[in-house]
Amino acid sequence: MRIALVTICLTGWMAAARAAPHEPIGPHPRMLLDANLRAAWQAQRRSGPVAVAIELCNDDAGSEPRGALYMGSEWKKMLQACLVAWAVTGDARHTRSALKYFIALLDDLDKIGDGKGGDTAANRDAGYAIRNLGPYTALAYDWLHGAPGMTEQLRARARQRWAAWLSWYERSGYHPHDPGSNYQAGYLLAATMIAIAEAGEAEEAGGELWKLVADQMWGKDMAAALSPGSVLEGGDWDEGWQYGPLAVASYALAARVARQVGIKVDVADWLHGVLRRHVYALNPGGRLWVGGDFDSEAAYAEPAALTLAAVALGDARPDDRRWARGELARLKLRDRDSPLFEALAVGEAAAVPRETWPLWYLAGGTATLFSRTGYAGNFVLSRGTADLIVDPSPYGSLSTLTGNAPTVRSKQLPEPYQPSQGAWGAGVRWQWTTQTEGGVVAARCDYSDAFRFQDTPSDVAGALRDFVLLPSADGRDAQLVIVDRARTGDAGRKMYLRFRVPGVLALDRSGAGGNAAAGAAGAAGAVGAVGAVIRGSRVTIRGTPPGALARTALKDCFQPGTPRGNCDAARIPVIDYRVEVDGRDARAVHVIDATDARGSATSQAISGNGGSGVVLQGPRDAVVVWPTQQTGALSYRAPRRRAVSHVMLDVRSRIRAQVDGDACAVTVDLIGHRPAPPLIVTLDEQCTVTADPEASITRAPPRVPLPIRATPSVRPAGCCSAGAADATPIAMGLIMLMRRRKRR
Repeated sequence: MRIALVTICLTGWMAAARAAPHEPIGPHPRMLLDANLRAAWQAQRRSGPVAVAIELCNDDAGSEPRGALYMGSEWKKMLQACLVAWAVTGDARHTRSALKYFIALLDDLDKIGDGKGGDTAANRDAGYAIRNLGPYTALAYDWLHGAPGMTEQLRARARQRWAAWLSWYERSGYHPHDPGSNYQAGYLLAATMIAIAEAGEAEEAGGELWKLVADQMWGKDMAAALSPGSVLEGGDWDEGWQYGPLAVASYALAARVARQVGIKVDVADWLHGVLRRHVYALNPGGRLWVGGDFDSEAAYAEPAALTLAAVALGDARPDDRRWARGELARLKLRDRDSPLFEALAVGEAAAVPRETWPLWYLAGGTATLFSRTGYAGNFVLSRGTADLIVDPSPYGSLSTLTGNAPTVRSKQLPEPYQPSQGAWGAGVRWQWTTQTEGGVVAARCDYSDAFRFQDTPSDVAGALRDFVLLPSADGRDAQLVIVDRARTGDAGRKMYLRFRVPGVLALDRSGAGGNAAAGAAGAAGAVGAVGAVIRGSRVTIRGTPPGALARTALKDCFQPGTPRGNCDAARIPVIDYRVEVDGRDARAVHVIDATDARGSATSQAISGNGGSGVVLQGPRDAVVVWPTQQTGALSYRAPRRRAVSHVMLDVRSRIRAQVDGDACAVTVDLIGHRPAPPLIVTLDEQCTVTADPEASITRAPPRVPLPIRATPSVRPAGCCSAGAADATPIAMGLIMLMRRRKRR
């Protein structure tokens, strides 16, 4: 069992221009198909993706004409397969089949020969269709340029179509120059391949397209997106990985063909990040944390072949290409709709050396921080194959209540947005994040600015959530301490908390101990410790104040009469543990256990001179404390055991401890509150204090707060959310308020 942490936010980027090369007017083929590729494919013609492509094209010869399916997706697939087959065999049948689908994509819409496509075929769904129409007609034009049937009249018609499609997209398409959008990735691939295919043959319009592609799209847009601190840094995908696989594969292919004709583009670092993001984002059950809009009935996504194909076919480092192919083989991933990408990805494979990789990984573009105690997968707090707490937010959620995010009621946000976090905040950030060599993970989210309205500052004086994840020594079990604090100055402006479990929550009768902070019961409908057993793992939630159980019947946030900020829909069945706290000086503490079905973890509240906290026993003996005053001293008594982790929030001084009967008497001087990583140490039976230093990381966490870009037209994901799962690693996810592009 291992532990993992995921944190998310966004940062900006600055553009940097590059000089463009001359228009590539050399002989065809100009893209991909050289002697080395032909030889590699010919060696693969009887097995693997190349053989599959040949078989697919062969089977088409005697079949009924295929429909276009979704915006030409079937014709695109068949054109890819027949181009690969032709490149390997040179068979005239493959040439004829490729030309059939080439012409269908140029002229038709739904059925071969219907003539309903043409110059406006790419305009559908804000330009979505261009990713199917443009790239592969350009590849056919290039590879079959002098083949029988590819007449000059047909080539001229292709150039006419391309001019119409691209000029419309440049004017009216969705995000034509916004890297990180899946629409822009399709447009970039189409424009790049068309510009190369028709170079020197499309007169003045061809030259203008080349300048647009080389100077603007690669020289400025993508140069900026691939630079340090940019939206793509670290390989994550801002829109979420429902959209990411095809988009990153499109970028990788576009970069490869662009570099081959002299455009200066270096994607090795980015592809390095794409591979690592894939590895770190796998949960213990081999499923993928999406990190964005997701419309599946499943909690998490299956990993995608195209993500790894992007690394394997692109200009990645040799080791990264081998490791990507190793992952494709290990996970037995295929994408039968993309024969070209699969064929380009073939080559030498090797297993990812997970055990030698660092424990932390930061995807800088989204400021997504992954941390763990070891490798066996990574996800939002999962224990093996059991998902104990999940984020069931529906596609296009309009509220942060659909996840596990905290929020408070604001007087100034419009009533339809209440009580969700708003979308105008610019200062929502992680104040600090850390993981120690002993495996303790801690992070603080400040979401006070989530209640800004347009240019009016937030009316919430403070809103913080602290996470402390305490895994067992073997990584199989863990306890998660969540400390929430907010100040609104108004009892009616409450703090709202919830934890969403995909199982049957009930009063916990496992005998696993009392509430984290006793004495707070008595609220109407409130319950004490609650638990559920899911696939052999137990989740237990204990809190002060105690919560109530509820279930939502809504599947999405678009039903008539649903206030956007009060929607608590779930795309998958869950039961909520909900807490509402008086907003004048709201405070809540929860301990969430992720253990085996016997549920042996316990937690008890402690209070000392100048502070409060919880004592944990089970997966790891630990104490989590925090001061209740800013100056003076914090002192408390804690159990004397062989090794007890002490996590002190808002403490920046030396700790002193001495034996006091069966306990350690601990004292630490308080020097005022300032955001800083917590003080984390270990005490033994003699109360000797030993530092638990920060673990190594592939890239240092941000030293300054990372800003969050947000607009009122898009849905925020919430400041923080967490979840847990059985029998292999535990993973924890903290999700910050982040920009969500409008989906179509």
